[in-house]
Amino acid sequence: MIPLLTSMVVLAADGAPRPLLIGSVRVSTYTGLPDVLGVSGSVHLIPWVDLEGGAAAFVLAQSWYVRGGPRWLFEDWRNDAQVGPTLRLSALFGFKAVATTAARFQGFHFVGAVEFTWWLASHFGLTAQLTGGGTVRTWPVFFPELRLALGVAF
Repeated sequence: MIPLLTSMVVLAADGAPRPLLIGSVRVSTYTGLPDVLGVSGSVHLIPWVDLEGGAAAFVLAQSWYVRGGPRWLFEDWRNDAQVGPTLRLSALFGFKAVATTAARFQGFHFVGAVEFTWWLASHFGLTAQLTGGGTVRTWPVFFPELRLALGVAF
């Protein structure tokens, strides 16, 4: 696994090598709308693309989703030891299914995401992701989502 990690680098603007983000795992508790508890994971091995899946529970209901889309490294403040913060932006689109006690529905799902990661080593960091968007379906037409999730990145 070490050769895989060491070969996964890109060059920064100054020509110094920067490791690529591999993935992240996040949890949200009472930091979402309408979620009470949520878990999500992302795979970042494809350059400039996030692939993400997750599940959430809220009062008398649950949901799951898969989504993907473009990712931009907006700012990279890491030092030569690869320690420090980064800020990424993503636009994610996909599918979400929701089951409540009264109804079940699914639809086209979209969110915008801002993710701040503080790297403690080249492939380990603490991350906070803020997402906002929703799911388009039949009635009501729009099911909103807003979530702050905390986790680890690799």
